[in-house]
Amino acid sequence: MINDVDETLKQLLIQKVPLDPAEVDISFDMPDREWSASVSRPTVNLYLYDIRENHQLRNNEWIMKRSGGSAVMAKPPLRIDLSYLVTVWTNDTADQHRLLGHLLATLSRYQELPADLLQGVLKESQCPVLAFTAQPNGINMNAADFWGALENQLRASINYVLTVPVDIDMKFTSPLVKTTVLEFSQKGEAPADQAVLVSGVVHARGKPEEVVAEATLFLKELQKTARSDEEGKYAFRKLVYGSYTVEVSAPGRKKRELQLAVPSPSYDIEI
Repeated sequence: MINDVDETLKQLLIQKVPLDPAEVDISFDMPDREWSASVSRPTVNLYLYDIRENHQLRNNEWIMKRSGGSAVMAKPPLRIDLSYLVTVWTNDTADQHRLLGHLLATLSRYQELPADLLQGVLKESQCPVLAFTAQPNGINMNAADFWGALENQLRASINYVLTVPVDIDMKFTSPLVKTTVLEFSQKGEAPADQAVLVSGVVHARGKPEEVVAEATLFLKELQKTARSDEEGKYAFRKLVYGSYTVEVSAPGRKKRELQLAVPSPSYDIEI
């Protein structure tokens, strides 16, 4: 994932600053003394120096999605802050400051990385990649100590933080609950009555992925009527175990009569 972020950053600089790769190198190496001594042409260095979770964007709620006859519970992605130190390396100080200014203006322009620049797994994420440029509330870092650790001279830099989603791929799949049964009885006696909630989805015949909204379902034996919503879902309340005749009709579709058994592993209806 981090290599996809690096490639996205490279495209951001090439297309939006813009930088000509034939004239300016883009490096993600540690800018220590040995590396800087090897630089022979203008170079923009983006050094990743810190990785940590963004607690303000943490989401502990599971996401539930329907997949066929099952419910899929998925853990939302982690939101991770990647902190980069952006520096410019040229022989001339004026050129260094000029290019550093262009970088600052470009990075500050995008609080979200453009979707058309995203690379690899970042393209598939539902969460945007957030960007924070030269913010005072970033990672506390003493510049002198940092460059001293690299055994290099103090240099002007831009602190750049990207908040990226990381899919931890935690999922659980279970059957959808189609029938809810409430039993009522006096203490110590067998159940006297059962109130059954029956729910399902109305969909096109042979096409379970094509739901039918505004369908009317008429339960003949009990003279009950239900309608499907925008997602094709319907429900009958307070039924008892047994077999029922259901008439199903929908605009532009042929009316259909079928048998509905309670309980049943599925109450989805085709029309």
